[in-house]
Amino acid sequence: MIRTLIVLGVLCLYLPAQAADPAGVVFPEASYDFGTVKQGTRVAHTFTVKNNTATPLTIQSVELSLPEMNARFRPVAAPGGEGRITLEWDTSHVTGEMEGEAVVHFGDSSERPATLVLKAVVRPPLEILPFPAVFLSAFRGQDNECRLKIVNNEAEPTAISLSPPTSKHFIASLTTVQPGKAYELVVKIPPTTAPGRYDEELSLSTDNPKLAGITIPVHLFFKPDLYVNPEAVDFGPVSAEEFRNNPAARDLLTQTFLVKKREGEFEITKIASNLEVLDIRKDPPHGSSSTYRVDVALSPQKLKAGKLEGSVEIVTDDKDFPMIRVPVSGRVF
Repeated sequence: MIRTLIVLGVLCLYLPAQAADPAGVVFPEASYDFGTVKQGTRVAHTFTVKNNTATPLTIQSVELSLPEMNARFRPVAAPGGEGRITLEWDTSHVTGEMEGEAVVHFGDSSERPATLVLKAVVRPPLEILPFPAVFLSAFRGQDNECRLKIVNNEAEPTAISLSPPTSKHFIASLTTVQPGKAYELVVKIPPTTAPGRYDEELSLSTDNPKLAGITIPVHLFFKPDLYVNPEAVDFGPVSAEEFRNNPAARDLLTQTFLVKKREGEFEITKIASNLEVLDIRKDPPHGSSSTYRVDVALSPQKLKAGKLEGSVEIVTDDKDFPMIRVPVSGRVF
């Protein structure tokens, strides 16, 4: 009798364990990291899908998040069997830390889509760090420079040279950190440059025939001692009917900019616009300040359909910046 009870107890323990086996559609692995790969390498990984159901599993489609990815799979996995989904990734046109997703959709609407993830750090033959562009903002007389590191990730040494810049808005120099392997690019704004924004570029060349020339964008903002931020007012599209019927719309559409002086104070002696539809106020309303806040609003009574195109004119007592014009744009419908 005791032996029979022991056998029944063992069976009771065994049967729930059998019933707890995974059921449904299962991906044992849903993410794969290739680690660091050379740009231009075509990598691939195969994911397994287990069909633990009693009916065939249909893979209807695989939706990819990146155009460089491709998917191969057999559309049907037998009951109790396995399917394979191979994801390929062409790294020719990507760089840095990358992540791509593949969303698997099944023919059975009761099965929720599954997401598979591929990860990689793609290293180009020549890597520009921290990013392949120059962004430089400075005041006149201020020490300013942007430094970029250029790393040769190829096995063979590569000599890099700087082409003479065609622009007078910046000066650039290239120094060797490690011959054939690492270089440093330094870009500065000369003090003779006029205040303003400039979008330029510089070129690098190599002695490796397999590598094309390198063009690096150069974005410069040489700030004047008295400046506006942001530099323009844009109302975007404005519904005249909604603006008139909704009093809160006026506050929501009010645009604000700051007029600032780098050092010391100044006074805005006059502020006006060639657009009659604008209501303008400044803070502080009187006296000198190092910073003024200017609010630009639309007048409901003067609002008409059409294009908004004009400027806010700011007159100051600063001899170097007696007049500042702030562009205004928008469209009323």
